[in-house]
Parts: sequence; structure tokens; C-alpha cells
Amino acid sequence: TLIGETFDCNVERNLSNINTVLTNSESKENMSQISDAEGKFIYQLNAQSDFTVVANQQGRYSQTELVTTKELDRSKTLYVTLKLGVCDLQNNAAFVLKNILYDFDKSTIRPDAAVVLDNVVSIMEQNPTLKIELSSHTDSRGNDDYNLKLSQRRADAAVAYIVSKGINRNRLVAKGFGETRLVNNCGNSADCSEEQHQENRRSEFIIKEM
Repeated sequence: TLIGETFDCNVERNLSNINTVLTNSESKENMSQISDAEGKFIYQLNAQSDFTVVANQQGRYSQTELVTTKELDRSKTLYVTLKLGVCDLQNNAAFVLKNILYDFDKSTIRPDAAVVLDNVVSIMEQNPTLKIELSSHTDSRGNDDYNLKLSQRRADAAVAYIVSKGINRNRLVAKGFGETRLVNNCGNSADCSEEQHQENRRSEFIIKEM
């Protein structure tokens, strides 16, 4: 049983009447549910399956959250809890796109990244005047100039995927920043953990026009 709450990502209070969508990652079957007066929603999950959960509401954005029941003992009653942050779309707002990963030294859109970008497509369909800048960032390891070019290829690939789903190209800008906008102190030659480097390997989008 998935027990979730939709909450305002800025003020940390629960939001009611938010449409949520649960998708089985293998079968692509969708279920939807509107959060109740306390911002809560409940789904029954199939065993040994992966799922994504998003809020799907005009004028709002949520991350694509991943949920799995694999390797869970189905002979027991299990509860999975999830807090689903929901953010207002407004000019100059910036959002990190969680769970977009690329294979080493490649810019190909993987199936797991496609699921996240599908959420961006849905948001742009619901908000037809929305224009965004989609950016890609690398960590500091490797040649600075090469990282800049790699990040541009990745941003271009993400934008091309969104356009392939029917979104007009003039609503999107692709920007690769390489390692020029690190979110921590893990610059060249810094002694950092893999988790710290991962913080810098990210994709984001900025709202340029609503």
C-alpha cells in the first residue's frame, strides 16, 4: 500500500485536491487519484513491480518519484510512504529534474530518463504558453572544455526528445553548462565522494515564460 501526501514545496503544508498519477513502469498502466482534504492519497501496488508517481495539475509541477515493491515480502502487510512536493509554475523558477541519468560519456536518453521527460511533456501540454530552458551540468572530473560540449549534447538530446513528443521547438532552449555551475566545492582536484560528484551531475529546467 502506497500512502502519499501532496504538499506545497515552498511552505511545507499539505495541498488538497491535487491530481496524482501512478504508472507501472513495465506495463505502462496508469491510475489516477485526487488527494483528499488532508492532502493524502492511497494506491494498492502490485508485487515485484516498479512505479512512478507524479502530480498532474495545470500550473503546477512535481518531481517524478520512483517507488518499487521488488524484493519486498508480500506475505506481510507493507506500507510505503511518499511525500510528493508540488510547486507553482512561475517565471524564473528553476527545478532540478530528479532521476535523469546518462551512461558514462554518452548523451543517449535512457528509458528511465524518458519517464522523467514525459512528465515535462505533460506539463508543457497542460500549460501551452510555457517556455523553458533545459540545462545539463557535469561534475568537475575530466577536461573542462569536453565537459562543456558533453553537457550541451545531453541538453540537446533532452530537448529533441521533448520535441519528438509533439512540443514546439520554439518553446525550448537547450543549454549545456559543463562544470561551470557546481552546487558544492567539488571543483578540479577536490577530494570528493561519488555522492558529492553526483550532486553536480544534474539536469534542470528554468521557466522563461508562462
